[in-house]
Amino acid sequence: MARGLADFNPNALWLLRAKQSVPDGKSLTAERLAAMVGATKAQILDYENGRRVPDPPRIKKLAAALGVTPMDLMDVQQAQYWEVSDLRRATGHRAQDVAQQLGISVKSYRRFEQQGIVPARRARFLDDTAAALGVSLDDLERAITRIPAVRDRRRRATELIETLDERYVSRPGAWTGPDVDDPDLLELAALYGRPPQRTRRVLTYELSRLRELRLRLERERTTAAYDPDPARQERAVDGIRRWTQTYNRRVKAIPQRLEEFHRTAQPSDSWQVLVDLYDARATPEGLLLVPSQLLSKPDTLRILPPSLVQRWKISGIEVARLTAAGVRHVRHFDELYAALFPGIRPPSSAAFSRSRDRQRTEHVFQPPLGKHLERVSIPPRIWDRMIQILETRGAVEVEIGPAYTLKLGMSRHPGGAGAVILGPDFDLSPDDSILFELPEDKSALPRQRSGRSEAGRVGPRPSSTYNGK
Repeated sequence: MARGLADFNPNALWLLRAKQSVPDGKSLTAERLAAMVGATKAQILDYENGRRVPDPPRIKKLAAALGVTPMDLMDVQQAQYWEVSDLRRATGHRAQDVAQQLGISVKSYRRFEQQGIVPARRARFLDDTAAALGVSLDDLERAITRIPAVRDRRRRATELIETLDERYVSRPGAWTGPDVDDPDLLELAALYGRPPQRTRRVLTYELSRLRELRLRLERERTTAAYDPDPARQERAVDGIRRWTQTYNRRVKAIPQRLEEFHRTAQPSDSWQVLVDLYDARATPEGLLLVPSQLLSKPDTLRILPPSLVQRWKISGIEVARLTAAGVRHVRHFDELYAALFPGIRPPSSAAFSRSRDRQRTEHVFQPPLGKHLERVSIPPRIWDRMIQILETRGAVEVEIGPAYTLKLGMSRHPGGAGAVILGPDFDLSPDDSILFELPEDKSALPRQRSGRSEAGRVGPRPSSTYNGK
């Protein structure tokens, strides 16, 4: 019997039924409850006495009749041992019903339950599955780690990565990564359910980090063996110990890192949006927002997991911001994404730098959108594109909502350029919002590269940026 059903709590059902009352003021009888859920009185009594266990659909009906959740009928103390299939049954769902709600085949969903492999190119899969089951994302992820196949995969992946480490990391010559047809690489790709070429790109990066550590370790060994200075030799011996420990930790950490990455990795378009939001400091830490129309592909926001990106509307303008989990995702996996999508500029290391010598330019507006007063940011990459258009056309307009337009153009001030938001509640002149001084040489227009601007900090204080009518 599956654990999710075996952990049905008969006493909870009896107590909940006893506490219920019907219009005549009497307690809810087993016979009346049976009629409400399409069962017999004998079945209800068997459930309450522990002689039978209801199936998931019956659990859901019982919970609805009693005004509780299916989880209230379970022995939740056993939840710490539940796998995904147990969690699904305990919440009153069948596999085919969840698969239909997620829009995937039952086979693909069963594979997820049994092996913890997320279907490819389903960016929201974990979030949608948690919502379908009515549980938190954290509870779902903990249930995934308890799947025996996931534990076996991590154990086998550790063995394969150690073998690939010995085979390639110390190989002399230019670093090219593991061979495309290496049987251990192919097995590793099959374990994660991902194409070999994709797995090779990610693993090539991880092994390159080990290669750098190995070079440091070899330098320390050379110093310890041949340096004439005893003090340097002693420091080198200590360095060998420290670098060896670091090396071993890195090797052991790779399987778990790959497991988490393949489970939550986003396609290239989604990754670009995450980078744009991060560079624009649209995060809980940065307290800025980005209108969806200022992102490269606004529709991509709709396929991003809600756990990574928040979306809402202000005065009809759809805005977005990374969640705390989204920020962690970008920072933790940026190097693996760089290996997968080398054509996408990685997130700026200066986006949240506090050092004075790394001040980044922020293109921030504070438009009075109705009753709201929010700080809106333009991602650096999008700003660069707008500046290029400004050079050739002399003005840029982007509709950011049904009634609002962002306009970037030349100011009447000598050598000035400005940006304004035009809308029904206010209508500003470019003179009211000068963002930067336009140099005589247009090739020197301010652009952002790696979170910095060639023209230094721009823009007046937000309070003076907008003076609506």
